[in-house]
Amino acid sequence: MNIIKLLKYSLFLLLMTLAVFFILTIYMYYFSRQPSLEIAYRFVVPICMFIVSLLYSKNIHERGLLRGIEIWIVYFAIVLLMKVLFRYPAEISILQNLLYLPVSILGGVIGVNLKQRFAQR
Repeated sequence: MNIIKLLKYSLFLLLMTLAVFFILTIYMYYFSRQPSLEIAYRFVVPICMFIVSLLYSKNIHERGLLRGIEIWIVYFAIVLLMKVLFRYPAEISILQNLLYLPVSILGGVIGVNLKQRFAQR
């Protein structure tokens, strides 16, 4: 496990998620009056986690399953840390966060296989 690369990609996950939330919020506030578009907020974290897991495992190019789990663990630790630091009174949905785990693992496995496929050519 390469801690420096894991922290780099975890920071990338955090920044990418915040940027997508910001862009989506600006779009919803200024350009859209449809409340049905609010469902897009539910897909931001899984998509960002998939992309970052794919990039991380493609960079490490070994054991995509474990690389996806590492990204998910860091994400979940950040969520728990923010809950404690900000004293957020609501409960964290463990089930929803556990559903992000297969998405992260899938991104890791695809990232490793993309790297191997391009190396064979």
